[in-house]
Amino acid sequence: SFNTQNVNNMSFMFNGCSNLTNIDLSSFNTQNVTNMSLMFSNCSNLTNIDLSSFNTQNVTNMEGMFSKCSNLTNIDLSYFNTQNVTNMRGMFYGCSNLKEVKLNKNYGSKIQDEINKEKIKIILI
Repeated sequence: SFNTQNVNNMSFMFNGCSNLTNIDLSSFNTQNVTNMSLMFSNCSNLTNIDLSSFNTQNVTNMEGMFSKCSNLTNIDLSYFNTQNVTNMRGMFYGCSNLKEVKLNKNYGSKIQDEINKEKIKIILI
């Protein structure tokens, strides 16, 4: 029930929520968000996350967004528009069980380097 329509900074929003296993963010309006850095960092027990409703076209910072989400096994980011993102450092750092990331073939080129650093399989859709 959060009204996030005017939010532009979601950095550290769920950082350190180590007992969080699943989260529904389908009601989040992210059209004005520019900073998602460390948003889910250290959510070590997070196993499932659906970000399909996220509008990321204005986001410039995704640094460490999922870092140390060690129980996350796959994630679908095929709906993420990362054209304006300039900082993705360590986006998946420490995601030791993450096996694959789905990306949109039109918007996935910038993020592929960060995924490759962690030796995670990329699936282009």
